[in-house]
Amino acid sequence: MTQTISIPPSNPKTNSGTHNHPVWASLARQAIRSLQNDLAERLMPSWDPALDPEDADLPELLEAAMAPQGSAVLDALNRSPAAQNISPEEYEAIADAGGDPAATASNGASQPRIRLPAGKLLPLLRLAASIGGIPDRDAMLAPGAITVIEDIPNDLVDAIRKLLPHVLPDSWSLATSMGRLPRDNFYLLVLGPELMNGKITEHAERGFKEDLARAIDMRVPILVLLPEMAKAPTVLHHPPVKRRKFVPLSAEILITALRATHSATGRIDEVAVRVALPDDILLSDLDALTLGLAMRSPTAKTVAEQIAALTVKAPRARADGPRLEDIHGDTPALRAARQIVHDLRAWKTGEIAWADLTRTLLLYGPPGTGKSWIARAMGNSAGFSVVTGTFGEWQAAGHLGDMLREMRRTFREARAKAPTVLIIDEIDAVGSREDRDQHNHSYRTQVINAFLAEMDSISREEGVIVVGTCNHPELIDPAVLRAGRFDMKVALPLPDAKGLFGIFRHCLPGWREADLRDLAARAVGSSAAEIDAAIRQTRAMARAQKRDMTLDDLRQVFIIDHDPDIDRRIALHECGHAITCAALDLGPVRRIFLNRDGGGGTVFTARERPGLLSDLQDRLTQILAGRAAERLILGDISAGAGGSADSDLAQATVIATSIQTRYGLGAQGPVWTADPETLLALDSDMLFRVRRELEAAEKRAAQILSTHRNLLEEMAEALAASRDMDRAEAEGWLARVRNAAPDEFHDARPAQQP
Repeated sequence: MTQTISIPPSNPKTNSGTHNHPVWASLARQAIRSLQNDLAERLMPSWDPALDPEDADLPELLEAAMAPQGSAVLDALNRSPAAQNISPEEYEAIADAGGDPAATASNGASQPRIRLPAGKLLPLLRLAASIGGIPDRDAMLAPGAITVIEDIPNDLVDAIRKLLPHVLPDSWSLATSMGRLPRDNFYLLVLGPELMNGKITEHAERGFKEDLARAIDMRVPILVLLPEMAKAPTVLHHPPVKRRKFVPLSAEILITALRATHSATGRIDEVAVRVALPDDILLSDLDALTLGLAMRSPTAKTVAEQIAALTVKAPRARADGPRLEDIHGDTPALRAARQIVHDLRAWKTGEIAWADLTRTLLLYGPPGTGKSWIARAMGNSAGFSVVTGTFGEWQAAGHLGDMLREMRRTFREARAKAPTVLIIDEIDAVGSREDRDQHNHSYRTQVINAFLAEMDSISREEGVIVVGTCNHPELIDPAVLRAGRFDMKVALPLPDAKGLFGIFRHCLPGWREADLRDLAARAVGSSAAEIDAAIRQTRAMARAQKRDMTLDDLRQVFIIDHDPDIDRRIALHECGHAITCAALDLGPVRRIFLNRDGGGGTVFTARERPGLLSDLQDRLTQILAGRAAERLILGDISAGAGGSADSDLAQATVIATSIQTRYGLGAQGPVWTADPETLLALDSDMLFRVRRELEAAEKRAAQILSTHRNLLEEMAEALAASRDMDRAEAEGWLARVRNAAPDEFHDARPAQQP
């Protein structure tokens, strides 16, 4: 039953707003009618529209109601023999009772006789929106046409196959297997990899590619349905193949559905519904259970309100961090961040094109060094919004499909909030497809493929800068790290004294500069995260004592109480690295420091070298120079060069082993070994050659340091006192190193084995 509402234009409750209907509306109308007829035949086999004059014109009226609103709609409705009018008083009464006058027929019914299940209707409308209008559907059915619909949620793939007949003309049929082709003249061949427990097995992927190869030789139209974790075969990346994304749920799709499910007239109070609905990003995250629960509400407006209530998320604590201008220091990471922000500001004013910008940056280094902090500061300084996602959060969402959905939601949010700095933390958790560990290899491959697709997609759009952060870049798949996905890759070591001063100044505004510099000197070796935690804990302690935090409180936290003999040994060790680096011209030393926990570090920027045997031996010499310095001055060595996988001995052993087994520069000649670690453990001859290489490098380092013994001791004494040397201070000391040092000690290198 339908109606025409005769309400004066001045009535405030009149739904007088108009909204342009999407291009897929025509196909959606056909799909809804088809689904209604299908359900009518199943649920009401005796119902015949021809015998029911009240509903005989339902399809035509529904189509008219879904057309753009205006006089044409009213004319179409008025011409219908079933059209009736309700008075303004009746309209007011329905509205006051909490109903939807636009959806209520004159007989009091507010919903259609046949209720369309949301679990079928919403995926059907998303399918129609993915295809487009009827002309797009007809093009998809042209002889020889190939269409791909990608990123279909795993749990909807089977449903979409079953719903496809509703978007086809009545005379068309489906073929879902190469082994069961119909004899009809008009059919659509539907292909795609089969899912097994939410995953695509190698057998299923191989079968899909074989079917596709056979189908391409036929002239029938082909539709390929790809689940969200599937990667389209290369042949489907080229014209004339039409590739379409499976459209996520949106306000337009939901409103179209509500006209069919919550109205006896084909209309709803659309203005109220649009006001109540959350944005499309939140709608796209809704699962089927949540939608089904909301769709049980009695009116379209209450459905929208229920959805809005179910999608409310607790606001995240604001953690903007400082601006780049507040961070002191001159590390490569800060220089890269400042350059990108400078260019972003120029882009915003139209001075440079987006294509000329560096749009991706990977920051890597130890935990707590402020990688995410710098990334957020980039957004603040550039005036961009900041969106953060982590592989850990994505994986915590559930199985593979849930994880990929969360990943894509983060990228969609970044696009929606552009201009944006998108921060992706824990990016090393993506893993590598080259990992020899076959456990979860299929899962890892599909995650990496999906991540690569998102990175490639967002790189083609303006307004989103991607900053990745990680601790171990060597664990990341090479395809993720290549230029175009991450253009710049910059190490971020622990902050130096200048950087720590900037952190303290941000966390303790109003404190005296001299006090902040004193704290920074005491905190050398601490990470930004440790500084932040220490300040919060100290402030909480003072608050418990009902007083303000003082400088002495923080001095007690960052107290320096080290054994001077240990500090001297560590300083000698690190200065040995630095002096040898300068003597061999490996690159400028940027920083030398002692940690609060008893360790130390030497940071230098390596010069590009061709990778000759002599280059690798120079690097070995520099790595083992710390041990050589301890032995030269103190007469013995500590365990400080060994221990962890990133220790001096570990790095040197990897290089020396690779000379023999991977680089083709050792006794075995041009041989590459897949598992050199196992070979080193089992082959005593190999172990001997590696040991000889390492001992020769340490001996050569000792010869270099013997020449600069006075410099080594004086420089180590200064480092032990200051605990931190920046580039300028280090260069002042290292200027005394003789430039001829590399040639003078060339003879200490072991000869290449024949």
